[in-house]
Amino acid sequence: MGFSQKLLTVLLLSSVLIIAGCVSTSGTNGAGTNHTPSSKLSHSQASTQFRPAWESALVYVTRVVDGDTAYVRFSNGTVEKVRFLGVDTPETELSRNRPNEYDHITDVECLTRWGLKAEDFTREELQGKYVYLVFDPISPRRGYYGRLLAYIYLTNGTDFTEELVRLGYARVYVEGKFKKKDEYLKDQVEAIQKGKGLWGACGTHTVENPGVVIVMVQYNAEGDDSKNLNGEYVLIKNVGSSAVNLEGWKLMDESGNTFIFPNVTLSPGEEVRVHSGKGKNTKTDLYWGSDKPIWNNEGDTAYLYDSNGVLVDSYRWG
Repeated sequence: MGFSQKLLTVLLLSSVLIIAGCVSTSGTNGAGTNHTPSSKLSHSQASTQFRPAWESALVYVTRVVDGDTAYVRFSNGTVEKVRFLGVDTPETELSRNRPNEYDHITDVECLTRWGLKAEDFTREELQGKYVYLVFDPISPRRGYYGRLLAYIYLTNGTDFTEELVRLGYARVYVEGKFKKKDEYLKDQVEAIQKGKGLWGACGTHTVENPGVVIVMVQYNAEGDDSKNLNGEYVLIKNVGSSAVNLEGWKLMDESGNTFIFPNVTLSPGEEVRVHSGKGKNTKTDLYWGSDKPIWNNEGDTAYLYDSNGVLVDSYRWG
């Protein structure tokens, strides 16, 4: 065999080996044997569609637990339980739903049905798919039970967590800090006004000023509550589009302790704190004037009524 023929043979054999190697590599990635998509392929596909602005991770949803919780697998094989940040869907067990936890809805059987609907919706949209976990820059990475706390984004850039609120499957879980709280609260107000999801199915909402909400209750003041009464407060915000005068409105706890609002107006986006102790009222801080703590650390409910006695919002814990 001449030199040129030997060279041609070597080149042909090299080409065959290269092609065989590519086919072998494809098979190793599980294209023909594994129903779970390749994480490398999904990273490549997702990156051409959407890049989260905050710290994030592309994960595979292995199992949906309920409407706001799922198990996910990271690219290194680690499996974590994730609680969707900033939202709360109803429980799927009747005994675990409470009256007035979702605004003034008292029909816990209806809430339970919507808890199941939320679970079905989340499972259909997420299970067996790749999504982004997006971590909030001001929120803890993990919650009280050790679960990851993150927003869920689809690879096309849709904030799935926000969709739960917008479509009426969830309420905004306002305890703690997260960047998207105001945005989610506006979605909730709109969902209530339009009777979306559980808001339309589980109760009649005749609130005249749904733009005013209880954002959070700081029920556990730093140190001894009885010695730091003003460290205990309720944060109220106008997330609507028009100014609201709060004169004559009432803030109450489960025991009937009542604070009556003075002449104070909240413009859109403004907020006011109602402290339990004594002090001089300002536009941003009001004082209950109590000599003892108002809010029970183990569990209580803050009720906000307008001047006509209509329940505008409530906030429950414990």
